[in-house]
Amino acid sequence: MEEKKKLIPRGKVIHAALIWETWVQTCYNYERMMGIACAITFLPVVKYLYPGNMEKQIEVMTRQAEFFNVHPEFGSCILGMAISLEEDKAQGANIPNEFITNLKTSLMGPLAGVGDTIYQGVLIPILLALCIDITRAGDGNIWGSIVYAILMLVISYGLSVGNFLFGYRAGGDAIMDFLEKGILNKILKAASIMGCMVMGGLIVNYVSVHCGIVINASGTEFKLQESLFDAVLPNILPLMATLAIYGAMVYRHWTSIKVIFAIVAVGIVGGFFGILV
Repeated sequence: MEEKKKLIPRGKVIHAALIWETWVQTCYNYERMMGIACAITFLPVVKYLYPGNMEKQIEVMTRQAEFFNVHPEFGSCILGMAISLEEDKAQGANIPNEFITNLKTSLMGPLAGVGDTIYQGVLIPILLALCIDITRAGDGNIWGSIVYAILMLVISYGLSVGNFLFGYRAGGDAIMDFLEKGILNKILKAASIMGCMVMGGLIVNYVSVHCGIVINASGTEFKLQESLFDAVLPNILPLMATLAIYGAMVYRHWTSIKVIFAIVAVGIVGGFFGILV
């Protein structure tokens, strides 16, 4: 099979990928969400699609500025795919304008889900846990924050540009085939399991709740924390506190500010009466 002609230099595609990752959250609004960022991403490449034809260039930019919202790093492959489709269309392929828009719209939901699950549920908590430990290793140690910032930049740009180029090389057919085979669902399930394991580890290490209740019976002290919770159900109180906060935010729709005030109030009351220490 003859490889299609490339109208856009590789360097310009990489330039577009860097623009997407750097400016994806700018001009964010409720009418178009990331639509303006999509149009800006096409700036380095649109002149190669229709050189000297300003009307066609405006048509492409207008089409790409429509409503779009996805996870920046995992959804960047959609922008690469869109450039690939626009390149095919510029060379005479029978690709309706609506097809490109509809394909972007159909892909943004699944890729937003996998991106949020892996990025926010697994990657960020793991990096934060490691870097917080580095920071706590010594007084005034700022290396944890520096390492976190550098790692996040490297991972974000590496993942975003890599996915962008994958989408450009693969095109719409390959990405749809990837989804139809159920690979995305398997990744989501694995990421969800991994995310639960990570959050469980973080609860044990960073949530601290100690019961201060002591029962005196026949001259013997029975400390609930040491004799019951630590012996029978270790770390049950941090788990219960975490589940209570989760329930308040998800089912009661409490804001984070309200949760913080509730934690402070419970801590003051519990400490005053000796329930918590």
